[in-house]
Amino acid sequence: MWMRSVTINLSIMSNEKEPIPHSIMVDRFIALANEFGKTETKERVSSALLYAASRYSAFEASSKSSHLAKDKMDALNWYSAEYRRMLDANLDEMIAMHS
Repeated sequence: MWMRSVTINLSIMSNEKEPIPHSIMVDRFIALANEFGKTETKERVSSALLYAASRYSAFEASSKSSHLAKDKMDALNWYSAEYRRMLDANLDEMIAMHS
């Protein structure tokens, strides 16, 4: 697996007053992906992560818009740009690691 291995404190609960740090949430998703990667191909795991992210993003967009059909293109553009920015940064990190 090319994703970094992390130890995660699973005692952090979502009902605590302090928000869970972004890096901890990311690490939990990566840890789950790595678990799936023990029995599934990277392509299947990546596809499932992308689909889950798109489903949750659609849920988020629908909760923020009272006219989602009208706002759909704005949402698509925003989420696409965010994904591209994050993927670009992570690809640069992979390139640097393997250079």
